[in-house]
Amino acid sequence: MLKLNELKEGDIVMVDFEGQMRVGDVMEISKGDKKARVAHEESQFWYDPDHIFAVPADETHLLEMGFIKVLNNNSDGEIFERGPFTIQVVKRGNNTHHLLHYRDETRQILDLKYLHQLQHHYKGMTNFDLTWGQ
Repeated sequence: MLKLNELKEGDIVMVDFEGQMRVGDVMEISKGDKKARVAHEESQFWYDPDHIFAVPADETHLLEMGFIKVLNNNSDGEIFERGPFTIQVVKRGNNTHHLLHYRDETRQILDLKYLHQLQHHYKGMTNFDLTWGQ
């Protein structure tokens, strides 16, 4: 379950649609009704926060988002790139952190687990929205 104050229009989330989990995009947030309108496949519905879930920012989803996994033996961790934006996933023991690079800016993120979090950082660094496979 996600809190509505964590979400923005355009965020990618998973919703429980009649017992089936579907990935969709947040189209609108109604703070008064405490619901979010999410588009998935060819439908749009309003969902309560207890039916909205985060999508993991894992390799599978990053590849679906249009990132390319870069093979680099000189780096510390896995690297995914999408144009000039790169994500470096650094694992040390049980700890994982992410280094986000865009031009001359680098952010070290200790708790990057979900796509909507990545989307917020991407927008803050590039001034563009991170959407499916562009």
